[in-house]
Amino acid sequence: MSPPPIPVQGRKRSRQACQTCRDLKRRCDGADPCGTCVRFEYECRYKIMKPRKEARRSPSRQVHHPTHASPDDAALPHPGDLQTRSLEANSSTTFFRDLSKRLDPKRNPRKNTFAWNAFLGSRQAKYGGVALPITDILSQAQMQLVTAAYLEKLDPTYGFIDHAELSRSIEARWSVGVVGPLQDAILCGVAALGCLFSQVEPSQVESNLVESARVLLDRVVLEIPSATAITAMLLRVVYLRLAGTHYPAWMASCAVMHMIDAAGLHFEDSSESHLSGLRHDIDIEQRRRIVCVAQHLNIWMCFDMGLTRVALPNLPMTMPAVREGDCTRELMELLPFTTELDPARNPSVTDLEHALFTVLDGVHTLPSSILCQCNLALCLCRRLRFMEVPLVEPVLQQVLVITSKGIQAARDIMVAGAPWHHMAYVPFQIVCVLLAIDTVSSISQLRDAMQCLKDISQVYNTTATQEALKTARSLVLLHQRGKEVFASALSDILKACPADGGDEVLTQPTVPQHVLDGLGNLEQDLGSSWSFDIDQFLGSDFFWNAGVNGY
Repeated sequence: MSPPPIPVQGRKRSRQACQTCRDLKRRCDGADPCGTCVRFEYECRYKIMKPRKEARRSPSRQVHHPTHASPDDAALPHPGDLQTRSLEANSSTTFFRDLSKRLDPKRNPRKNTFAWNAFLGSRQAKYGGVALPITDILSQAQMQLVTAAYLEKLDPTYGFIDHAELSRSIEARWSVGVVGPLQDAILCGVAALGCLFSQVEPSQVESNLVESARVLLDRVVLEIPSATAITAMLLRVVYLRLAGTHYPAWMASCAVMHMIDAAGLHFEDSSESHLSGLRHDIDIEQRRRIVCVAQHLNIWMCFDMGLTRVALPNLPMTMPAVREGDCTRELMELLPFTTELDPARNPSVTDLEHALFTVLDGVHTLPSSILCQCNLALCLCRRLRFMEVPLVEPVLQQVLVITSKGIQAARDIMVAGAPWHHMAYVPFQIVCVLLAIDTVSSISQLRDAMQCLKDISQVYNTTATQEALKTARSLVLLHQRGKEVFASALSDILKACPADGGDEVLTQPTVPQHVLDGLGNLEQDLGSSWSFDIDQFLGSDFFWNAGVNGY
C-alpha cells in the first residue's frame, strides 16, 4: 500500500509581521524566526499583541524571543546591511541567480554578469598589444577613417569629444609630428573605438592602440588631473565597458570620477572650488558632457556588479544642450531616475513607481538610447520586485512594450555593426524578466528575445555571447519543464474525474497562433534534460504578482 500523499501547503500568511520585515516592507510568514530573517541572517523579533483595553493603559513593549542572548541582539539591521541588500536588488546578476535557483534549486549558479558586453576581453586576448607611437600604427588616412566611424556611431550617444579640437590634434600629429602625451592618448582612444565600431573581428592595430593609450595614461595618472587627462581616461573607460572585463572597467570608471573630483571639473561656478584654475582649458558645455557620461558609466557598472559607486557631493544635474542628431542629452535625462536607485537613498515604493512610469513614457530616438531606457526600466522592475510590490496589468503591458522596443533596438545595433555593451546584455535581461512575469503575453515575446540573442551570437561569435545564449536556453527549458508538470497534474485530475454523458462539454480554449509558434520548438532547440524540483517551484514567490494576480 502506497503512503498517503503529502498535502501541499498553501502560501503562509501571518496576521503579524516581525519588526525587520516591517522595516524592510517585506511579506512576513510569521514563523519564529521568519523565512526572510533566516535567509539574510537578520535578528527576528515581534511585538507583543496586547488586548485593546490593556493597550490603552500602557504602550506595547517589545520583547525578545528566549533564544536571543541579550537585548543588544534585537537591534534593527545595520544600515550597511540594508545598503548591501539594495546593491543586490539593483544587480542583474542577483536577479538571474534568484530566478535560476527558483527554477532549479539543486543547482547553484556561479556569479556571472552574462553578456555584460559581447567580448569580455576576447578582442585583446587574441592579439598581444604593443605600445607604439600612433603614427607607427596608423597612417593619417587610416586615422581619418576610424575617426569618421567614431563620430558616426559612438559620438551621437557619448558626445563628450570636442570635434574641432580632435581635428586639430590629428592634423598636428601627422604634420608637425609632435603633440603632448595626453593628446596622443585621446587619439589612440578615439582610434581604438573607431576600430571596434567598424570591424566585427579584432585586429592587431586595435590591440596596439588600446595598449598605447594605457601606457600613456599610466605615465600621467599620478599628476594633477586636467580636462585633457580626464577625457583620455574616459575614452579608455568607454572602450573597457564595450569590450573589456568587469573589474578593470569598474576601477577605471571610479578613477575617472576621482579625477573629476580632484580637478573640480563638476563645479559649474569657478567660485565653488579652489581648484578652478584647472578648468579653464575647456568650456562649460564640454565639462557637463564629460561629467554626465562619466557618471552614467560609473553608476551602471556599479549597479550591474553590485558594487559601490563614486558619488560626488553636490553634483549638479544641469543637462547638456540639445544637438541635432545627438542623443547624449536623452541618456543624461535618465540620470535623476537612475540615482533614485542609489542604495544610500533608500527610495520609497512611491519614488520607484514614479520613476518607472516616467521612464516608460520617455521618448528615445537612437537604438543605443532606447537600450539605456530599457535597461533602466528593467532595473526599476527588479527593485520593485525585490520590495515585493506587485505590478498591475497596465504597468506590465507597458513593460512589455519597452522590452519589445529593446529587442528591436538590439537588432538594429547588430545590423549597424555598432556593438554597444547593451547589445547582448539587455536581450539576456529581457529573457529573465519575461520568464519572471510569466504571462501569456510575456512568454509569447520570449521567442523574439531568444532569436535576437541567437543572431547576435552568430554575428559576434564569442565565448561571452555563446554563454549568454546557452544560459538563456537553460532558463527557458527549466521554465518549460515546470509548466509541463503543472499540465500533467491537471490532466491527471481530468482523467480521474471524467465528465458524465449529460454534462456540457466545454470547448477547448484557443491559444493564439503566435504563442504556439513561439513555444513549438523550444524543447528541440534547448536539448538535454535537467533535474527539476517541482515542490520548490510550487512554493516559490519569486515570480511577479505571485498570489496576487494568479501567476
